[in-house]
Amino acid sequence: MQAKDRRLPGSAVRWYADNSELNGIRDAEIPDILVFGGVAVPVQSEQALRKAIEEVKERFGHRRAPVKWNFKDLKSLYEKQNKEGLYTRLRDSSKEWREEVFKAVNNFDFTIIIACIESYSIKRDNIKDKKDMLTRHVFSNALMRLGLHARDRKPDCVQVVLDWPDKGKSKPFDLEYASAFSHGRTYDKDVNYSSGRLANLGFLDSPVYANMHHSTMLQFADLVVGATRELIECAYEKKESAFGVDVLKHVSSHFRGAPKSICGRGISVPSGNVRLRTAIERFVKENLNNSIPTQIM
Repeated sequence: MQAKDRRLPGSAVRWYADNSELNGIRDAEIPDILVFGGVAVPVQSEQALRKAIEEVKERFGHRRAPVKWNFKDLKSLYEKQNKEGLYTRLRDSSKEWREEVFKAVNNFDFTIIIACIESYSIKRDNIKDKKDMLTRHVFSNALMRLGLHARDRKPDCVQVVLDWPDKGKSKPFDLEYASAFSHGRTYDKDVNYSSGRLANLGFLDSPVYANMHHSTMLQFADLVVGATRELIECAYEKKESAFGVDVLKHVSSHFRGAPKSICGRGISVPSGNVRLRTAIERFVKENLNNSIPTQIM
């Protein structure tokens, strides 16, 4: 009996997504802004895109070496594998290879979809108690934009690939995804998806989880999210400038909604986070819009 072909259809899209967090401007006791998102990649472009990223990594160390925006987070991983020399080379050249990755990918087809949300509280216990809820909200905000992207692009299939969650807690993602897939609304039933049920848009019935250390595309998602995190810090004037903003200019046309509607379509901020949304809108208009030569749908 012939084995079943498990490959996705030719017009399928995979969304590789990761998370980050940062402190806003309210002197919160722990990070009070969550960032979630990544890159939606047509499967017919994925192999060439991955090859381009791995060719950059090979020039600086090894094509299968794990990388991320905050590369020092990987120190213990390299030490466990007795790869201290490789770690040192990549650490010392991290600014160079990160910029080269963003330059190398610009001519490929992918769409950046990010969401961020600011906690209502600055108290450690309150933020920790509401972490799962905030995680669901920021994930659903990004998922809504992915649903609209799928409605516009009309792929045969959409697969959501998430980095393995902190402490293995996938429940916030599983609950939110199941509600969006089956009912076209958020888990708390407060918001309906403008795209309708994800089941009607070719989405698979559950997300899949992978280890970022072994996935070049999840590593790329981490780089995009990490750079966007620095953009938010600049928008809030916590930094005058940032390397993350510089490299995002290489791929600014890949944000959903570029060039005029990056904030709202490519970077989603809840309407209740007025200060955060206003800051990002202003900063993106001043720093990213002018770097976009042409629009990518």
